[in-house]
Amino acid sequence: MTVTRNDVAKLAGVSTATVSYVINNGPRPVAEETRHRVWRAIQQLDYHPSTIARSLKTRKTQTVGIIISDILNPILAAIAKNIEDLVIQRDYSLTLCNSDESPEREQRWLQMLLGRRVDGIVLQPTGANLPALASVLAAGEQLVLIDRRVPGVNADCVLFDNEAGASAGVGHLAALGHTRIGLLNLSSAVTPGQMRLAGYQRALRAAGLPVDARLIREGSLKAQDGYALAGELLDVSPPPTALFVSSNRLAQGVLQQVKERRLRMPDDLALCVFDDVGYYAYVSPSISAVFCDERHVAERCVQFLTDRISRSYDGEPRTALIPCQLRIRESSAGHIGA
Repeated sequence: MTVTRNDVAKLAGVSTATVSYVINNGPRPVAEETRHRVWRAIQQLDYHPSTIARSLKTRKTQTVGIIISDILNPILAAIAKNIEDLVIQRDYSLTLCNSDESPEREQRWLQMLLGRRVDGIVLQPTGANLPALASVLAAGEQLVLIDRRVPGVNADCVLFDNEAGASAGVGHLAALGHTRIGLLNLSSAVTPGQMRLAGYQRALRAAGLPVDARLIREGSLKAQDGYALAGELLDVSPPPTALFVSSNRLAQGVLQQVKERRLRMPDDLALCVFDDVGYYAYVSPSISAVFCDERHVAERCVQFLTDRISRSYDGEPRTALIPCQLRIRESSAGHIGA
């Protein structure tokens, strides 16, 4: 036998409207004692409100979607986990999608999320689906972009301070006396690749060093590119004495090259990575890295999205620039604390 809202109201000794106010947390206030009585009745009867019926009435599904580019990237996984924690606190559920840097897969997930009538979408865009993103915005969907701008898409955006972070890392290597500093960069087709290259160039100019194109390699956003490209950089004559690597995924290939060539860090090669993965502090040698607080990124994404969903903000697109911090460890500076 199906339990109804009327059954809950009868057991709790309240009106069905009061039951609705308790379940939906409004729009009218309910006394705390009454609220407890209603929830006891709900639990006793094992009542489950119809989310479909509620969405038809409120035109909201209390769900949001997130599409990230690489679910195996621990930084993106941490951001997604923090977003999940934050939206759950706001009584939303989260649908997580992985585009794997595929525009076709990204478009498929966008269509799926629109079909499910999610209240908003957090997206790390591939940059290749401008018509699809324009359709999302034209449909009135709330959209927040993570760490990548897309020209022509007027949406709120949360960015790492990529240029400043890269400049800090490369500046640190230059301050140690390195004059041949290689860059293994992300694709310049996306915002992080563009801005981390700009930070690399800025730091070299500040140190009075030339920008040598032979010491720069640009990969895709796939981890497997790092190994071959790092090999190319290390085979340059004379080779770089230090490397700045623009992502933890590319850094995997660098570490593989370091092991195979039996290089000592930092004596043979100093290394600094943009992205501070948890284990970097515990391996030997520990790895210098540029850190950006994933929780802070998630908080701004959720704030921007829920502001739009609730209509508490309907102004021009906003940009949040999340600061980065350089964490110096043994891979660049030797034994810390000596």
